[in-house]
Amino acid sequence: MKARSFVVLLFLFGLAGCQSRPPQFEFGAYSEAERFYEKKEYGKAIVKYQEYLRENREGNMAVIAQYYMAKSHEELGQADEARSLYERIVKEHPALIWAEFSKSRLKEIDSRTAKR
Repeated sequence: MKARSFVVLLFLFGLAGCQSRPPQFEFGAYSEAERFYEKKEYGKAIVKYQEYLRENREGNMAVIAQYYMAKSHEELGQADEARSLYERIVKEHPALIWAEFSKSRLKEIDSRTAKR
């Protein structure tokens, strides 16, 4: 009986190890840029976002890459570069939520600039 209980226990532990995990998606340069951004390595993130945009100018995530590239410039104190990207997003994608986010960032840049 003990042997049977042991086998059942092993089986249950085996099943627990087979739990499904959420799939990991990889989007090349975009995924690399996200990892750099999360680690606050903004210069490296910008390079990878630029690489993604060269390869996927009209891709589904192009506007998101532009937005986070602008945020990366902002984090590096490069307000002019950030402003240019935010303004382009507002102009080229006015109906997307990223345009609203960009307008908010532009207001933040303006308020910081006004305080100087």
